[in-house]
Amino acid sequence: MKRIIILALVSLITLGVNAQKASKNEQSVIIQTNGVCQKCADKFNENVPYFKGVKSYKYDQKTAKLTINYDAKKTNPDQLRQQISKLGYNADNVKADQAARAKLPACCRAEKSSGCGGCAGHGNSQGCGNHQSGKSCGGHQDAKKCAGHQGGKACDNHKDQKK
Repeated sequence: MKRIIILALVSLITLGVNAQKASKNEQSVIIQTNGVCQKCADKFNENVPYFKGVKSYKYDQKTAKLTINYDAKKTNPDQLRQQISKLGYNADNVKADQAARAKLPACCRAEKSSGCGGCAGHGNSQGCGNHQSGKSCGGHQDAKKCAGHQGGKACDNHKDQKK
């Protein structure tokens, strides 16, 4: 009986030591990107969790910063920045891969200072580039009409349908 108790205690101690080793390998990095909208956040959600060594991550859409917890034995911040670059986004001092950036939606290619656009879910009233004029539709916050629709009138697809 004593042997079983001793064996159980040794097993618990060994498991605790291994768990501490694993947590010592886990590190965190904050990477500034140039993401601007929900589509950018979706792109990160679809890709970052699958980067080699990533344990968890969080994207703050307001600041466009990615906080990534990773296994230092499997990856490092420079490799993570390169992978983000291959998605078409800047990652700190690593510039976006231009071919990947060209494939992003128009709103994702917008500069941060100009905002993403007036389409639903983007949170501002500027044009997104998806309509011919790039202006907001009548259903957006600024109630401007969109020249991309017939006759420049607001369309039926927006919640308040202002004309």
